[in-house]
Amino acid sequence: MSTYYRPTWADISLDALYHNIEQVRKGLKPGTKILASVKANAYGHGVVEIARAAQRYGLDYLGVAFLDEALQLRSEGIMMPILVLGFVAPEHLELAQQHRVTVTLYREDQLAAASGLTAQDERLKVHIKVDTGMGRLGVLGTAEALDFIQRARALDSLDVEGIFTHYSKADEADKAYTALQYERFHEIERYVRQQGWDIPIIHAANSAGSMDTPQWTGDMVRLGIAMYGMYPSDEVEKQHIKLEPVLSLKTRLVHTKQVPDDWGISYGARYYAKQNEWIGTLPIGYADGFSRMLTGKAQVLLKGTRIPVVGAICMDQCMVSLEKLKQHYTLEELHDQEVVLIGKQGSECISMEEVADQIGTINYELTCALSSRVPRRYIENGKVIAISNRV
Repeated sequence: MSTYYRPTWADISLDALYHNIEQVRKGLKPGTKILASVKANAYGHGVVEIARAAQRYGLDYLGVAFLDEALQLRSEGIMMPILVLGFVAPEHLELAQQHRVTVTLYREDQLAAASGLTAQDERLKVHIKVDTGMGRLGVLGTAEALDFIQRARALDSLDVEGIFTHYSKADEADKAYTALQYERFHEIERYVRQQGWDIPIIHAANSAGSMDTPQWTGDMVRLGIAMYGMYPSDEVEKQHIKLEPVLSLKTRLVHTKQVPDDWGISYGARYYAKQNEWIGTLPIGYADGFSRMLTGKAQVLLKGTRIPVVGAICMDQCMVSLEKLKQHYTLEELHDQEVVLIGKQGSECISMEEVADQIGTINYELTCALSSRVPRRYIENGKVIAISNRV
């Protein structure tokens, strides 16, 4: 177990992670595989420990964005199947094959490079991506996709394990466009089934699709944001799936003081203290992912009470007003107390969605922006079982 020395950290609840997986699983048809999306450092939660948890929990696949992320997991001894969801250059296919990493194919030069792969213990596993309306990656057009799939299957160097697409509006209440994408993809799936082609994993759905349209998921769900306890949007169906946030962001007061009237706080003196105002300093700032755009907007929890962040958020620190706590505590009593920036304390809660709304973004971006210099504590059954500190 690693350790850390700064009084700022993120708690990662593996119990909540497992709960969320089961909440999604119960709505899927029996036998549906689950891919845990651990790209972007597991959405900021810490890729190695989350991958290990997924492996312990018996999930079927890990999903990453690019080959480097897959190789990082292999270097950490994680040997469960990994699918690179994004682009892998033709010249790197052999490297993927050597490390038993599954690759997404959709380009002609990838197919040409695959034809020249030398024999290994195992053929290169590939999933072929079809663009049914996302407009991002994938073979475009039904005839073109079927031709690409057929030519890939003909190569002795490849094991065409899967075909997939990605829904662009699955998290919206209006499912008309998702239905259109499904029909386009299902036309390809029907042909593959009719021809008896042995392609065992035909998949389409992300978190939103698994929650709202499980009948259109296929053989595997690519579970991302919901696994981490956050809903893909406010428009998805929430009644049947109760998610629990996995990540909480915490720090401690490292300095408390009473300042004179009109005392400027932080860079630019955007905030001037009132007479004898209590001010506290927190050792967390925008370099940690606590965005400077939250200046003048953010609140935190101390002693179960919401208090405002005041003045500009600095790179490594920010300040809070302690005025609300004057009646119940002394400055000395508040010193070193735990402060929650995202999460629960007492009966109060500051959600990832609340903070995201304050700066006009989405919950995904906030967790992904959490810096690697913030230590992560992994908690299971109420106990810290691992600590990751990359500094």
